Amino acid sequence: MPDNKGVRVGIAGLGFMGATHLSAYEELQGVEIAAVSSPNPRSRSGDLSAVGGNLDRPLGRHDLSAARKYGEWRELIDDPKLDAVDICLPTDLHAPAAIAALEGGKHVLCEKPMALSADDCERMLATAKRHGRVLMIGQILRFWPEYLYLQDFVKAGRYGQIRSATFTRRCGLPDWSRWLPDESRSGGAVIDLLIHDIDQALLLFGTPARIAAKSIGEPDTLMGTLIYPGGPEVRIQGGWFPSGTPLSMGFQVRADRAELEWGPNGLTLSDAGGFREIVSVSAADAYREELSYFVDCCRAGKPPERCLPQESARALKLALLLKQSRGSGGEQLACSV
Repeated sequence: MPDNKGVRVGIAGLGFMGATHLSAYEELQGVEIAAVSSPNPRSRSGDLSAVGGNLDRPLGRHDLSAARKYGEWRELIDDPKLDAVDICLPTDLHAPAAIAALEGGKHVLCEKPMALSADDCERMLATAKRHGRVLMIGQILRFWPEYLYLQDFVKAGRYGQIRSATFTRRCGLPDWSRWLPDESRSGGAVIDLLIHDIDQALLLFGTPARIAAKSIGEPDTLMGTLIYPGGPEVRIQGGWFPSGTPLSMGFQVRADRAELEWGPNGLTLSDAGGFREIVSVSAADAYREELSYFVDCCRAGKPPERCLPQESARALKLALLLKQSRGSGGEQLACSV
């Protein structure tokens, strides 16, 4: 990679997540936004003020005068002057775009979820290995301050064995997007939204022996139970609720001698003696931290150990299994992801 301009990144897709990534890259040194693609001329001009999403993040206008602009993502993938491609396309395009970029010798950051099928995940992994390129999936919670604190709470064992964990995430049906409500393109709420919490459960507690899931309402919701014999009771619940439902997310994790909870009142730690405190965490922006880590991995040519794509593939497989159980009315299924 040329040292004079740093890592040359192309962003494929300038919807809400592409715009969010663009804003984060602009805060990093040694990164050049060398190309962007979008079918929308207004977005290609750098005006992202009309882009919709479910997070309250200012997107505004950006100076893209130095970036090469493409109306079609395949044109960006074929750009020979890129070191890395950041894929923020609809989920059904993740696998073909990532595989094409990896085959072209480019490093790839692909937004979550990794793909729509286990076979596509395996194809992406095999292509990255064959071409010796970095492949990382944007599991943003692995860089989110509250979830980093949770990881320490669980792994350090200061409060004894973990007894239960509940992860929640919900928002209104994403009718601000044309493709997200289409399950054939996004995978639906379990794969698009709850994949965050599924990944966290696997990261913290490993693969469950069995799972079960059921719907908790329309249009696309789930309450999932991950069964760990002799281990914690783990539940994941939420999804897409009626339009206008605000985005909310949180967790509640109980250990022998303490409970950690994150919700509207902040991150709180309560111990068995009745002491309760509000926990302060880093104010670092998770998207900036995520993309900075990806760029560092590209420079070093090293695997993204904090966010391995093999683990993102496991999360997708578990999401598919939870959907299968929900579709059968809550049948318990063996888990071997």
